[in-house]
Amino acid sequence: MRLLRLQLLDFKNHQEVGMSLCGQVNCLLGDNGTGKTNVLDAVHYLGNAKGYFNPIDSQNIRHGQPSFMVEGIFGVEEGGTTEEDRVVCAVVKGQKKVLKRNGKAYAKLADHIGRYPVVMIAPADAGLVHDGSEVRRKWMDQVISQYDRPYLDRLIQYHHLVQQRNNLLRYFAENRVFDEEQLMPWDERMVPLAEAIAGQRQAFIEEFVPEFQRVHGELCQGKETVGLTLHSKVAEGAFAGALREARGDDRRLRRSTVGVHKDDVDFSLGDHALKRFGSQGQQKTFLLALRLAQVEHLARRVGRRPILLLDDIFDKIDAHRAGALMEVLGRARFGQVFISDTDSERIPKLLEAAEVPFDAWWVDAEGVVPLASAELQRK
Repeated sequence: MRLLRLQLLDFKNHQEVGMSLCGQVNCLLGDNGTGKTNVLDAVHYLGNAKGYFNPIDSQNIRHGQPSFMVEGIFGVEEGGTTEEDRVVCAVVKGQKKVLKRNGKAYAKLADHIGRYPVVMIAPADAGLVHDGSEVRRKWMDQVISQYDRPYLDRLIQYHHLVQQRNNLLRYFAENRVFDEEQLMPWDERMVPLAEAIAGQRQAFIEEFVPEFQRVHGELCQGKETVGLTLHSKVAEGAFAGALREARGDDRRLRRSTVGVHKDDVDFSLGDHALKRFGSQGQQKTFLLALRLAQVEHLARRVGRRPILLLDDIFDKIDAHRAGALMEVLGRARFGQVFISDTDSERIPKLLEAAEVPFDAWWVDAEGVVPLASAELQRK
């Protein structure tokens, strides 16, 4: 799968952009604030039906305009031939977002997820290390949901039940009553969903970790060891009992205190917690490997190689790791790549040294302009 052409109209700071793209690496070069990241986010919209940075669609419309449109032409291999798919995402202020594939709108946006997989690596990924468990659960759920629709359906149902159960607990507190029998119907429906979700998450971790460790070893030449561990209090056949044991805490705190909505994933460097003992460079390498392994995992599970978006990745990683990253990206298994950088020479030189085909664009207030190698040297 490749994104062959990209068109933007009034998306974020871009009035109008049209790009014919390289099938391997595409470099977006320019000063800070010129809109390089916004081009990457447009590609993310096409794959995931939403922006990576701002979930409020109307706030991604260019200032003073009534709407935006992002359009992409994908080349998709089917049965030995390459077919072109046209995907359009359009948002008009005050109206529901429209996502169309080959002229036909989706009834449910969830039906689009996983068809054109896209993986973003951005500075905001640092939140996976430093923020709370919700961020790591969201990452895990997004990966699994792209190839396992029943998992996504269970997750949606489960979170709806937790919300309703929490509403009931708050009602009890506000009215100074408590009736366990009223909780039981919610518990009975939550138990099979939670146990299934916990099992699928554990299976994902066991399958994903060897891929992740292999990619990380390539980036750091095997000098460091890393790991992921799922922490869940939901065990098959035991969750109903856990809910009963937590009734006192649930009543006191007015919310459901046990369940897969409390799961977490520990990131480790050697035998220690990455958050506490990893340097900034080590944390960044860990996150790069995590996302690159995500690309490999989805390629195998979905049957299509995801598009990889790399936003400002060279901050806080040394030259050796940057060179290793370019060599890794040049291998065919990572498919099409988009990279942004403020340095007009750094990425092109690394790609040329690694003999990786690429195209480059200069992004500024005037728009997005293709650059030849000679022009790169003059910037």
